[in-house]
Parts: sequence; C-alpha cells; structure tokens
Amino acid sequence: MRAVVQHGTGGPDVLEVEERPEPTRNPGEVLIRTEAIGVPFYETQMRAGLIPAGPAPAVFGHEAAGIVVEADDPSLPGKRVVTMSYTGGAYAEFVAASQYTLVPDAIPPVEAVAAAVPASMALALMDAADVKAGETVLVEAASGAIGGYLAQLAGQKGAHVVKTAGKGKADIDHDDPDWRQRVPDGIDVVFESIGGPRAGELTAKLAPHGRILAYGLLSGELPAFPVAGLIGRGLTLIGFGGPDAYGKRVSAVRAEALGLVADGTLTPVLDRTYPLADVAAAHARVESREGAGKVVLVP
Repeated sequence: MRAVVQHGTGGPDVLEVEERPEPTRNPGEVLIRTEAIGVPFYETQMRAGLIPAGPAPAVFGHEAAGIVVEADDPSLPGKRVVTMSYTGGAYAEFVAASQYTLVPDAIPPVEAVAAAVPASMALALMDAADVKAGETVLVEAASGAIGGYLAQLAGQKGAHVVKTAGKGKADIDHDDPDWRQRVPDGIDVVFESIGGPRAGELTAKLAPHGRILAYGLLSGELPAFPVAGLIGRGLTLIGFGGPDAYGKRVSAVRAEALGLVADGTLTPVLDRTYPLADVAAAHARVESREGAGKVVLVP
C-alpha cells in the first residue's frame, strides 16, 4: 500500500510517500480502506518537533474515514467509519483501528473526516462551557476547523459570537500582536486556542464570573493566565486536553456531532483536498493559515 512515512522532524519534506505492507489487524480492531485523511494543525507541530510524536520513521497521521474491510463483527465490513488513531498510521491506503465511529450514509468521506474530530471537539467544548443564549462568546481562530464549528454551535445557542482569525479573515485579526486590546469588554466565554504569554490579557475583557476554555497551542506555547487576574474577577479557567478530553469526552460525542452534520445542523468546515502524493503541499497549506477549515488528503 502507499503510505506517508515521517523521517525525523522538520519541514514538510520529512514526509515521504512510500510502499509499505498493509497493517495487520489485531483482535478487536477493524481494518479500514481509507477514503479521506484529515490534516489538523497539531500534526504540523508534531512533524516539526514542536510537540511530542512517536519514533521515526513511521507511517504518520491520526484522522481517517473509510470503509471497513475486516472486522470481528461480520456486520461491519462494507460500512463507512471514522477513526482517531492515537498511535498514528492514518496517512495510508489502509489503517487498523481499535476506536471507530459509524458514519451516517448522508455524509461523504471527505466531509466525514472534516467533521469527525473538530466538530466533536467543538461540541464537547460547548458542553463544558455551558454557553447560554444572550451570552457573548469569543472564538479564537474561528476560520479553523474547530473554531468554525464552535462559531456555528455558539450562534445556534443564541450567543453573540466575536471571532478572531489571521490573514484578515475575521473582524479581529490575531496576526496583530495587540489584537487582544480590540476585543470588546463583557465577554462571557473565551475559547482559547492560540496560547502564548499574552493570553492572560483577555482576563480584563471578561465579564465577572466568565469562563475561559484553553484547548489549543496555535502559537506553539502554552497560554499564561495570572492567578490574580482570575481571582479578582471570579473567572473560571478550564484546561481542555489530555486523555480525559480527547480520549473520553470528545469521542463520546462523535456520533452526535456526525449526526448534526448529517441533518444539516452543522455545515462541514472544509478548506481543500490534496492527493496523498501532495502531502507536503497539504502541510504547507495548513501552516500558511491562508485557508478556512479542514485540509484533507485523498488516497
């Protein structure tokens, strides 16, 4: 099978398309013939060595949609599923997975992988934030995959949504280092995905008893929030990551998120597709932050 193998850390050129044996399915796993592969921003950070990844060389990638070809359950072959593989291996024509979610018939594979992880992440974040009608919500990186779904869900809740994005794609351009000074006062909920030492400046913009949900590292740095700024305004800071968020809370709502896409409640947030051979261009596109939504590879 064709697969993308990571050779060390660095630029997109450390990813090379090679011939590899098909993975062997273990008991309890399904073997999936991939139809679409997600390229999230965090994978570009893993490839660059900014966040930990597994040993190299190895088949790269974590998010895929495709058709089950082998399974313990005889009813599964022929059905479309999505998987989030924590051990890698998704950038390939076949992937073995222990965790998977059935995809509604109404969702094509590209849209399924564009929604599976980011839409379920957004849904889990919304549940944790307990956003209410009439509240004001700040969505950082609203042109990204997760941010795009957060903006949709918050708007459907009846919240007023304030968006940031780079490249002039929102009212607040977060490429400007002083963008936080242009955030209006009285924010009830912040979905914080940028991070960095200046994240704490947002505490002055929140309404008393507001909530901050920190879940991303687009800047490559952890967000810094001074305790005095939190205590003085009665703010709640929720760190949303690790096995509890990704392994349990997010996967628990994946079927619900896909259902919202299937019935038209959520619009898939998709930027563009690339053939598997153009994986370097796909990573460069994600890193450029010029697009809006999910970049997807098609084997």
